[in-house]
Amino acid sequence: MVTDVLETLDPLRLEVGTERGRAPLVGDRWPIGLMVVADLVGAAIALPLGLVLLSLTSPASTNSLGYFWTNIEAGALFPVAIVLALALAGFYRSNRRAPYESSFSELKELAVALCAGCVLSIAFSLLAHLGFGLHESDSSQLLLAAIIAMALITAARATTQALRRGVYAKVLIVGSDSIVERISAYLGLIKGVEVIGRVVDALSADDGSLGTVGDLPQLCEKFGATRIVVAYPTSMSHESIAILRSLPPSVHISIVPRYFELISWRSRISDLYGLPLLEVAPAHLSRWDRFLKRSFDLATSSLLLVLLSPLIVVLSVLVKASSPGPVLFRQERVGQGRRLFTIYKFRTMVAGDAPEGDNDDERAPEGTVPLHQLRHKETEASRITPIGRLLRKTGLDEIPQFLNVLLGNMSLVGPRPFKECESETITGWQARRFELRPGITGLWQVSGRNDLSMDDLRRLDYLYAASWSLWWDLKIVWDTPRAMVRGFGAY
Repeated sequence: MVTDVLETLDPLRLEVGTERGRAPLVGDRWPIGLMVVADLVGAAIALPLGLVLLSLTSPASTNSLGYFWTNIEAGALFPVAIVLALALAGFYRSNRRAPYESSFSELKELAVALCAGCVLSIAFSLLAHLGFGLHESDSSQLLLAAIIAMALITAARATTQALRRGVYAKVLIVGSDSIVERISAYLGLIKGVEVIGRVVDALSADDGSLGTVGDLPQLCEKFGATRIVVAYPTSMSHESIAILRSLPPSVHISIVPRYFELISWRSRISDLYGLPLLEVAPAHLSRWDRFLKRSFDLATSSLLLVLLSPLIVVLSVLVKASSPGPVLFRQERVGQGRRLFTIYKFRTMVAGDAPEGDNDDERAPEGTVPLHQLRHKETEASRITPIGRLLRKTGLDEIPQFLNVLLGNMSLVGPRPFKECESETITGWQARRFELRPGITGLWQVSGRNDLSMDDLRRLDYLYAASWSLWWDLKIVWDTPRAMVRGFGAY
């Protein structure tokens, strides 16, 4: 079992789904020096920007532009304090870097670290005032600068990652051929990650493998592997565990738990006297949770419809001009409580005898076949209009679904809205998806869309329904533009 492996491995050097504790100065994603410089520059820009904003909103004379350079001098060590606080929080340790980690995932820790940096900067200013008689900085000035720094540092890190080119993480997978294929599909969604191949935890290598676990040290050196992914370990020999322990610190280890179908982004590792326990998030959605989710849906959808109204007009004209037919495509889908509703999208295909989206099978087959094959997406290519192809690629065809959100049929984030014929076979634990409104975006949207299998889709929908949190919704919304730009699973 997984717990056997976790209990034997040193918990300080290995965590489920993350990396080992001793790591090199260069991580999987960013050189440490580049991260420090980006954070230092972000904090240095945040201070004067915060002072300017405060001068426009605060009646206090000390916040006026006349005191600008005096306040700059008082807060001169603010960037240094911020970087020092981030370093103390472990932001520059490469072992905290997963193969892919959304910048959104760091926001909580970043906020705490910046608050600590703000306090540290106040302490520096106080010491400078007592020791050298310098002007003491105002806490409100530093607090506003820290808030601005949070936005700038997050944007800088996200931009740096987006602009990075080439392969920066080479992965070896421990597992069977079928397992490797599935994990490789997920790793393929991450730019800059290359799967070298697989090894097996056995006495001898099988067809298609590069060797056994005992060959890992040589294979890592030969191929320059930076990460080992141990897939679904049921048990491992003491010799195999010793090999993993002996790998150099530059090689990170990640574990895909055996029962990963129960594990979500909200799952946490706890410690039971040295025994790591992977806690499954509680499967409960209270009335307060539902109120928060609905309030978030209404506020965000209303705002986006107003902001996107010029784009909606332009896209409507382009759809209408592309081919004869209506601007909007309408289709019945199954929503919360298995109730039918009409979903709205921009029409992306030439109007004809076969309505858009009706090439799907009458019943959704089980298995690991990608959805685009089950739904014959390739056969629709001849009917897709030029503007429709762009809309599908970017996901802009789903903008009209904000109307569905306002009408109460859909949510901003939720399970994928299924057709009635696809919902007939969904029973048991899979039916948890019908407890929530279907979403414009969701785990399925940011995890591969039509490249997922029906099994993957139902698993993700269950995890979302069973482990919902508002913070998770915000993370999915954060990750959605990246998926839209890169066209994950769009056909």
